Amino acid sequence: MEKNKKIIVGSTQINNGFAGQYYLPYSIGILQAYFMHNSNRYESFEFLPTIYKRELLQDCLNKLIRCDIVLFSTYVWNEKISLKIAEELKKKDPNKFIIFGGPSVPDSIDDNAEKFLRQNQFIDVCIHQEGERTVSLLLEDYPNKKFNEIPNISYLKNSKFFNNPNIPRLKSFEKAPSPYLCGVFDNIMKENPNERWLASWETNRGCPFSCAYCDWGSATNSKVARMELDRVFDELDWFSKNKIEFIFCCDANFGMLPRDYEIALKAVENKKKYGYPHVLSVQNTKNARERAYKVQKLLAENSLSKGVTLAMQSVDTHTLKQIKRDNISISDYQELQKRFTKDGIPTYTEFILGLPGDTYESFARGVSDVIEAGQHNRIQFNNLSILPNAEMARESYLKDHKINTVETTIVNPHGSLDETPADGIYEKQKLVISTKDLPFEDWIKTRTYASVSEFFYFNKILQIPLLFLHKLTKKSFKEIFEKLINIDKNKYKILSSISSSISDHAKSITKGGSEFRFKSDWLGIYWPPGEYEYIKLLKEEKLSNFYKECEKFLLENTNSKEEKDVISECLIINKSIMRLPFENQNLEITTKYNIIECFENIKQSLDFELVRKENEYVIVKDDFTFDNWDDWMREVIWYGHRSGKYTCKIINKNKQINTAGNYEKDSNVIGNSYIV
Repeated sequence: MEKNKKIIVGSTQINNGFAGQYYLPYSIGILQAYFMHNSNRYESFEFLPTIYKRELLQDCLNKLIRCDIVLFSTYVWNEKISLKIAEELKKKDPNKFIIFGGPSVPDSIDDNAEKFLRQNQFIDVCIHQEGERTVSLLLEDYPNKKFNEIPNISYLKNSKFFNNPNIPRLKSFEKAPSPYLCGVFDNIMKENPNERWLASWETNRGCPFSCAYCDWGSATNSKVARMELDRVFDELDWFSKNKIEFIFCCDANFGMLPRDYEIALKAVENKKKYGYPHVLSVQNTKNARERAYKVQKLLAENSLSKGVTLAMQSVDTHTLKQIKRDNISISDYQELQKRFTKDGIPTYTEFILGLPGDTYESFARGVSDVIEAGQHNRIQFNNLSILPNAEMARESYLKDHKINTVETTIVNPHGSLDETPADGIYEKQKLVISTKDLPFEDWIKTRTYASVSEFFYFNKILQIPLLFLHKLTKKSFKEIFEKLINIDKNKYKILSSISSSISDHAKSITKGGSEFRFKSDWLGIYWPPGEYEYIKLLKEEKLSNFYKECEKFLLENTNSKEEKDVISECLIINKSIMRLPFENQNLEITTKYNIIECFENIKQSLDFELVRKENEYVIVKDDFTFDNWDDWMREVIWYGHRSGKYTCKIINKNKQINTAGNYEKDSNVIGNSYIV
């Protein structure tokens, strides 16, 4: 190497965009910040700006071609493109030093690391677990490449595989400074002045849980190490001053530590002072119920949260044991849900479809039970995929549970067509489509059940009558959803076509099809199947006939005349409150029963008494109007699917109207904002 010539370091951390915004490359940033802080050789290196978003392969190669060293931070959403970039770089210059790290680099269990390196011999070194100290040592040693004493790495030498031992994780971050605060991202932000940035943020590192499907706790299974609080607060100031709208907190269990409330309070203060951040997204602690409640309530009340995630994944005790999640309290989740609902704070529950131990019956019953326990806003159904370093990826685990997978292209819900690679390099995932407990046909049945419940109940299109049908007839939601799935296609053409379409989509997934549905003129994004069917129903102008079929179905499943009267009125109310495009005139309705008040009580898990009581209401349509399909799909279905924008506000008609022509917000408004 020429004397005084700088060693050029390139890097990639290719992230998905969100509504045209991209994450700053935090993982690469912390590696550079550590080396900057601890190396006497730092001035001998030139670090090029990191490639942070998907670009054409040739454009990536052009940016990295003059580098001596290239660092790759990999995960499921960028593994294939990262490997291809590295392979092509090595072809052009065999002397390039290629280093791979991140969660998609397999560990040494089941010889996965060796297999990975032998399949990708253009990689010089793989880094396992934390990378700060290891990358620093590799750069310090360059160009000697004496790897034998460098920890946390795997490599091939003379066709022989070597795996050096891992060192204990960092307990203190005194020598691992913040890349935000030490200027690592200054150049990348300066060179991309029109980019709207998102930020990944650690206030601590580690996870004491070891859920089998997760490569977070499974990979660490360690005590939590904390960043200094002064650093955390300074980073929040940096985010605010640099107008970072969205912060994703990478802590595995935010709210677990007593200081987490102070951190949330600081975010609130900054938003009031600077206007930023707009959102602080945190992963709720698995336990510590009271602190979790306080933290999430604080964030929600200050509009830093769009909804509280209750990551239950399953409520079946056998399944939870199989995935090593039985030490997490389901009753705590249920109590949190009740408290947030009472406060008017939206929650959504996460379920994973296809977990070992789960059957169709246990999954379907679990969904039904969670609704009956008070989750009326949303259950988000995620299909189980196998992550490289999760315990579930081990050969013994896959064999024991008879897990079968299909390789599918990774597509994000509401992901843009712009994310589809023009160079034909698609990211893939191993999607579970059967287990010992969930045979192939039952997986299709379970996926159909999940999407049908999403469409009819959580999209709010039939929520009120279904809820009262359950309360009046004592039919479980499981029984109701199953009747909708298996409905007579000769009697119910529209309802049966929806269920059939959802079932066909589930079958297509098992053949490697997309998890989500795409239509080019619907914002150019991918939609969850229930949302897709809702938009389709309106676009094809079938909503009126849909409700006629719904009424027929509902009345067939009631007994007494009074039940039929109540359910018919529920249907009228539900139809009236849906927020639809091209509707901008307030609607007046008169009810014969106190259904709306009862509905609010049910949502808050309060006692209710259904009585004949005439009431007049105004359905407020003019506060949030749409004169085109695109705005409605974006604002209501996409952005509003967790926060209740599907439905309109209801106000007692006999309350006085103010001079502006708008109904005053007071105790006669039903619910805190929208009926959800």
